[in-house]
Amino acid sequence: MILIRCLTILLVLLAARPYRLAGATRDAEGKWQAVEVQKQAHGKASFEIRLLDDATRRETFKSALGREVDPFPGRVDEMHPGYLVFVLQVNNDAAADLVFNPGQARLATNQEVREFALDYSALYEVAHKLGPQAPTLDELAGMIFDRTVTIRAGGSVRKLLVFERPRDEAWHDMEVRLLEVHTGATAVDVRFPFRKFPVEEAKRP
Repeated sequence: MILIRCLTILLVLLAARPYRLAGATRDAEGKWQAVEVQKQAHGKASFEIRLLDDATRRETFKSALGREVDPFPGRVDEMHPGYLVFVLQVNNDAAADLVFNPGQARLATNQEVREFALDYSALYEVAHKLGPQAPTLDELAGMIFDRTVTIRAGGSVRKLLVFERPRDEAWHDMEVRLLEVHTGATAVDVRFPFRKFPVEEAKRP
């Protein structure tokens, strides 16, 4: 019991340290380094993902909507954990169609917390709570992966992928998982790691 309590206190203290949440990749020495954009290729399908910081997220919505509105704000406190907003681009260089279902996208932390990507019904609830200044559902659907999308051969789609942020900040790393992405008869799972980097150690590539 004492050991468990000590570990819990340590995790809380680590979570309270200033940090930058960023994509993560290992360098030649096996150490984790922060990266802005992560890229992966699986056969003829390729994927790029980037986590938007608060300023970039606000500017993205302002530019797309033509007005000051931030429908998916960042964390305020444990009672208002906010959202994590990613830019995801999916490219299909195969001869067959690629089918991506954001309903199969997960955000999973090392504390076994899992969140599903927001779908159409979740966007409706967000818009309803925002009131008159809220983006329309058509505006949100034009920006966000909220339903299954089919990408034709040679095509690509670039949209936002949005998750509710876990309330408990004790986690130190997480993955964005894109499960069962289909190209023809082939299905792949794509996993992107993200970590909390202490502010003094966060580096740009």
